[in-house]
Amino acid sequence: MTDQSWCLSGELPLATAQKLETLIELIADEIGEFPPTLSYFEQAGKDDWRIEIYFATEPDYSFITKMLAAGNLLDWDHEIAPIEEKDWVSESQKLLQPVEAGRFFVFGSHDADQAKEGSINLQIDAGQAFGTGKHETTAGCLSAIDGIAHTDFTPETVLDLGTGSGVLALAAHKVWSDARVIASDIDPIAIDVCRDNIVINKGDERPADSNLPGIGLVVADGLEDPVFKHDAPFDLITANILAGPLVDMAGDITDSLKAGGKLILSGLLATQEKEVLDAYLARGLVSQGKIENGEWLALSLTKP
Repeated sequence: MTDQSWCLSGELPLATAQKLETLIELIADEIGEFPPTLSYFEQAGKDDWRIEIYFATEPDYSFITKMLAAGNLLDWDHEIAPIEEKDWVSESQKLLQPVEAGRFFVFGSHDADQAKEGSINLQIDAGQAFGTGKHETTAGCLSAIDGIAHTDFTPETVLDLGTGSGVLALAAHKVWSDARVIASDIDPIAIDVCRDNIVINKGDERPADSNLPGIGLVVADGLEDPVFKHDAPFDLITANILAGPLVDMAGDITDSLKAGGKLILSGLLATQEKEVLDAYLARGLVSQGKIENGEWLALSLTKP
């Protein structure tokens, strides 16, 4: 055994991966071991998901055998290997080159000297919350916000649903400084990160239930929290989450959008466009086009 981390990886259907996640917890508890961490990722153009199971040290192979047997996966084609030791913060920062999306220029603190004159500069570092501007979905949403800003549409209330790092909430705040913006996320860590980014980018935080301009921060699962009622229905909603939640929440999101309001949806692959778009068209929204970045989409809609 060594102190080096290890990873078991392969491909499985999503339902099997979710079942395996539960089995890992049960087996670890049964034999008194700390459970490994399982992550799974959707793959463009494939039915199976990428599965990665991380162990803090070289794993006990009897644990792996028991885990695979419990999930009827003894024949599963997988790999297991030690993880190369790296300074992952440094590595991630190297990958996060500045990104330009319309009037927005997003960079990490390691590139602060590259702030661009004449652009809306946003410093967003890789951290514990999703959304650096680098990912195609975030960049697509920024481009969509820029497109709206080129029109005479001026929202008084904005909701960034699933705000992550707060990059979209900050973008809206910088464009429409008099607007009341709500940045919400189910993860309290994301809200802490968002608060830090508001300070770094010289934004204005406000109480979420006030009439002051600025960004109000809310930890909430969905749109049921009473605090949303203060500003709802919203003139503009951005939701950069995942295709499944976008479909599941189509009713709540549509109900929270003001007549004449704008909606930006992302976190979906091009192959998921019809499923997501149909859920909103069925509720009377009208498509205003899409922005494609690689295999990812950002959809723009309006409510008549």
